[in-house]
Amino acid sequence: MITSVIFDMDGLLFNTEPLYFECYKKAAGEKGLTFPEELFEACVGISQADAARLIRHHFGPDFDTQALHARTYAHFEKYLQDGGPIHFRPGAKEAVEFFHRRGLKLALASSNITRWAEHFLKAGGIRHYFMAVTTSNDVTRPKPDPEVYLVSAKKLGADVSQCLVFEDSVAGATAAISAGMRTCVVPQLRQPDTFVRQNAFKIYKSLEDIYPDMDELLA
Repeated sequence: MITSVIFDMDGLLFNTEPLYFECYKKAAGEKGLTFPEELFEACVGISQADAARLIRHHFGPDFDTQALHARTYAHFEKYLQDGGPIHFRPGAKEAVEFFHRRGLKLALASSNITRWAEHFLKAGGIRHYFMAVTTSNDVTRPKPDPEVYLVSAKKLGADVSQCLVFEDSVAGATAAISAGMRTCVVPQLRQPDTFVRQNAFKIYKSLEDIYPDMDELLA
């Protein structure tokens, strides 16, 4: 029986990935470099340490990834401070409201930092729907490790078998599946790999498409 729904945030609830990409491009441009889209896509949904390895592989072993990340974050902080808009992904707000109306417990499980996660949820007017918010600040092992989902379930007081997860990234979906949770995938930048395709409950083009299955699943 599903009692709890856990959402990823970036790329699933909010269309933040294009904003992060622009900030990476600005930070790289300050060094006279081009940050390619395929590199950004490879870095989505993984830990900063793993992303740093990919970035060094692209730019060279001596490339200062820490400085690049610092400038990227500074650009994004300025975007938020300037009141830059954060847009929902199609059907995202409606999906959150749907599960809340059905009486399920909701949580957020994000690889982002707590400060930004709280900002997005409040700016989107949906913070009050979530009983728990778990971010990279709360765990020691990032996605694809299942820790963030196991911590989320514990906060909700739910068994993993009672949790339904929505994810967009391969790393995030792998984490949720590895946690033993029923996992729905809504890809944005990268399509699911073989493990995710074989083990996900369902793969959707959009959160707008979930309802026929949800009505049956929650009946």
